[in-house]
Amino acid sequence: MEFSYQAPETKIETVETYKTWDLTKLISLTENQYHNKIETDINDLMPHIDKVVRVHGESHPHLPAVRKLFLQLVAELNEHIKKEENLFKSIAKNNLNASKLEFEISSLAGNHIAFESVLENISELTNKFTAPEGSCRTYNIVYDSLRSFNEKLSHYRDLENKVLFEKILAQ
Repeated sequence: MEFSYQAPETKIETVETYKTWDLTKLISLTENQYHNKIETDINDLMPHIDKVVRVHGESHPHLPAVRKLFLQLVAELNEHIKKEENLFKSIAKNNLNASKLEFEISSLAGNHIAFESVLENISELTNKFTAPEGSCRTYNIVYDSLRSFNEKLSHYRDLENKVLFEKILAQ
């Protein structure tokens, strides 16, 4: 299984580069490069997680907890993306006052902290996304995919926290 997006190798340089972009271009990047592809990645990954839990869950009792945490993350991400897209629509219509805008940005940034916490828990449960020796192909795919997903979300959080949200508040 290949994910549709690869995180840039020099994430800090890339985030710095984005600081030169205008807000419209950043919003477009966020929607196209992250929101849409996160959904695709989740849809690609869930059947593999379900299979690994079904096949190996009894002998590897941490796997159901990993699945539960991932489902929690998915629910939180879906809510976050909806809120963010509503914010983008309000910005496009110039339909937010400063205090409402600050509240929305603060809430979205808080979501990022929650994502990070869930992913840290998954990382701990999976020995930093390291599949056990002799694991089957699907087991390895799940762990590799979770690692990649974590890296993508880390880049997504950095882009939003260090660039996008600052640009929105500065307008």
